[in-house]
Amino acid sequence: LVRTLRIERSMSKDPVDFEQCVEKDLQHTEGQLQMEEFPLPDFQATYLRFIIESAFDHFVSVHRVMAEGV
Repeated sequence: LVRTLRIERSMSKDPVDFEQCVEKDLQHTEGQLQMEEFPLPDFQATYLRFIIESAFDHFVSVHRVMAEGV
């Protein structure tokens, strides 16, 4: 039940100096898991940070995160 999700990236050798890549408001899906794709063409990152800005309920859970690329 995530309402707003922000993805940030770092290009550094260490996980520092993050910059925002995308922020999105998700749809409320009662009784089923939310599934979202964030296509980011020509995107490079060493580290990704996922920040749950707000939710539709007091608690949320993340079941899986997948990042594909070369």
